[in-house]
Amino acid sequence: MSVTIPVTTANGSYPIHVARNLLHSAGTVIGKTLSAKKIAIVTDANVGDLYGATLEKSLTGYEVTVITVPAGESSKSFENAEKVCDELIKNNFDRSSAVIALGGGVVGDLAGFVAAVYFRGIPVVQIPTSVVAQVDSAIGGKTGINSRLGKNLIGAFHQPSAVLVDSTLLKTLPPREKNEGFAEIIKHAIIRDAEMLSSLQCETDKEWEDFVILIILN
Repeated sequence: MSVTIPVTTANGSYPIHVARNLLHSAGTVIGKTLSAKKIAIVTDANVGDLYGATLEKSLTGYEVTVITVPAGESSKSFENAEKVCDELIKNNFDRSSAVIALGGGVVGDLAGFVAAVYFRGIPVVQIPTSVVAQVDSAIGGKTGINSRLGKNLIGAFHQPSAVLVDSTLLKTLPPREKNEGFAEIIKHAIIRDAEMLSSLQCETDKEWEDFVILIILN
């Protein structure tokens, strides 16, 4: 199954591309949306080891810089935002460049925030790798980092240029992270979709892939 869902906002529109194994053709898909020649992949140590090389290989024709931050909530910090910005500056990124966020919600928030403030805003493409990120946090343009005094207190709305949802990336998630994402889906269903709530059941990786695609389509 391969589906493209248009999202319209007050500041423009962008596509959500949903398909299995989409990461392998990410460069081609992104090329239809962006004219950038320089792309920075922002990822964390765990996701980068698993999927970074596949994404980078797909980005033929681009000048690619990979920026890796530690895995975990602590990476949503001023320190890491500054680190990512410094790497962009060192590699001569300008307004015609772009950022790809490859990871879960933490990476998506951090990379999106950097894209929102660097040169007062450059394009960002979200490639979410967790259930919560695929069905929620990568969509809608919410970005942010944490302060010592509270979570998500510093941020900006910066809509992505595109979202690429590859449901096969969920295969490497530990059960707890899948369950946390599933809880977010249940919350959504309780709030606004009784029919979805009655149909929530998935037991194998393949069903998870199909299920996440159906959630996004709804």
